[in-house]
Amino acid sequence: MKILFIGDIFGKAGRRAIKNELPNLVKTREIDCVIANAENVTHGRSLSLKHYQELMQSGVNYFTFGNHTWHLDEIKNVLAQPNTVRPLNLYPDLPEAALGQGSIAFKIKDKTIRLTNLLGNTVDCHKIQTNPFPFFTNFLQQNSADIHIVDLHTETTSEKNAFFLTFAGKVSAILGTHTHVQSADEKIYQNTAYITDVGMTGGSLGIIGAEPDSILQVFMGTAERFRLSPSHSKYQFNAVLLSFDDQTNVVKSIERIFIYEK
Repeated sequence: MKILFIGDIFGKAGRRAIKNELPNLVKTREIDCVIANAENVTHGRSLSLKHYQELMQSGVNYFTFGNHTWHLDEIKNVLAQPNTVRPLNLYPDLPEAALGQGSIAFKIKDKTIRLTNLLGNTVDCHKIQTNPFPFFTNFLQQNSADIHIVDLHTETTSEKNAFFLTFAGKVSAILGTHTHVQSADEKIYQNTAYITDVGMTGGSLGIIGAEPDSILQVFMGTAERFRLSPSHSKYQFNAVLLSFDDQTNVVKSIERIFIYEK
């Protein structure tokens, strides 16, 4: 079993990267399932129904999200689709929690795959999320699968590392998203694959995929806020490829994938 997880797809450059790179990658690497973080797909924030359909046609099978999930009103139509997973650990009385699912289970090659999306404590999301550590501890007591993949969407490397050490041996993979810079610390420990950040699929000459102008003004001290306007530079394609033993369901390898547009 081979599962490809693609780091945050950012804007038009990210969508172009998926269209150009994914079909051949799926064919040549014999990939069984493709998952992508899609919270930045449509102009850098959220995912429109049109872009959801476009990514499906390019070969993405399942979608996870993050703190920009609810930026577009039409996200309600996207989250109604059975292959989308928004963050799970939301306060249940909030309107965001009424849309979609935070964890889904599906079948591939007679294996039950569970995909879970979580928001960390250190991501700024207007405090709509509960603490993922006790929340996920309770969740695991009631939900199991042959293979369980977690997209942990949060800001700090320390929180991602802490989550990995807390839940190593209890899930198949913990994959960090949100910070958009692919880390070089992929590992397998206690049969759990881990990487602090899968990276970003979008403009390679921007700042975390965004046009640099307004962001540079903040760092220079000449502006207080920046805009996440997608970069239109040549793209990069960031992902990890997970391979599992078909007999034991144990993860055998995690491989970083980093492709620059030629």
